Amino acid sequence: MLPRVFLDVDGEEGARVWIGGEDGHHFSRVLRAKPGETLVAAAANGPFWAEIADVRPGQVCVHLRERAPSSEPKQNFVLAQGLAKGEKMDIILQKCTEIGAAGFVVFEAERSIVRLSGEGKVEQKLARWRKVVREAAMQSQRDVVPFVVWARDFGAALGALRERGVERVLVLDEEERAKGIVSALRARDAASPAAVVVGPEGGLGEGERRVAERDARCLCVTLGPRILRTETAGAAALAIALAESGDMGG
Repeated sequence: MLPRVFLDVDGEEGARVWIGGEDGHHFSRVLRAKPGETLVAAAANGPFWAEIADVRPGQVCVHLRERAPSSEPKQNFVLAQGLAKGEKMDIILQKCTEIGAAGFVVFEAERSIVRLSGEGKVEQKLARWRKVVREAAMQSQRDVVPFVVWARDFGAALGALRERGVERVLVLDEEERAKGIVSALRARDAASPAAVVVGPEGGLGEGERRVAERDARCLCVTLGPRILRTETAGAAALAIALAESGDMGG
């Protein structure tokens, strides 16, 4: 597996791009990259086969050779995740990035045990979560680093999804018995982005269910008769959604 680096700019065949910051340090100091070594450079407009052209302390220059095949899902699925405690958020973000989530909206739910008070605390958590997602995207050979945004509550999370063009929201609800996620996926417009909502430990609260009932985009669905942990449900739902769209190898 070739090492991968993310570029914040569009690329073109034959271009040379200098990389600094954490990635430049990682390649020059940690990996001790040498000119001529090959890698994949995931530019803003897609991945390229590339090679190291030059190395300086804390910087590397990559030469973009030719287009590389994309590893991104054909359908965009966003995970709206109720804030979970401890290391669960890191696990959720890491695993769902590996599976293929397009992005994450983390919200403070009615039943969230953890509370983030103050803008500084939120920004600190966002910085950590984005780092986890970036590392997972690099490890899993993604072409895009999924976005991570914060919402103060479930209503704000639905607003954030609207801003991202999400017109179908599948709310995982342990009290739902009739409507399964597979039938809901097959009934949706496959061309538009969709989201999966997962509550924290204890699931969504009654107030959040009422908010979902008032939003025409929302549909409560079940994953089956077994109750999944919050750190399991999102990954399972995303895997099902991407499999239904033909993006899980078969």
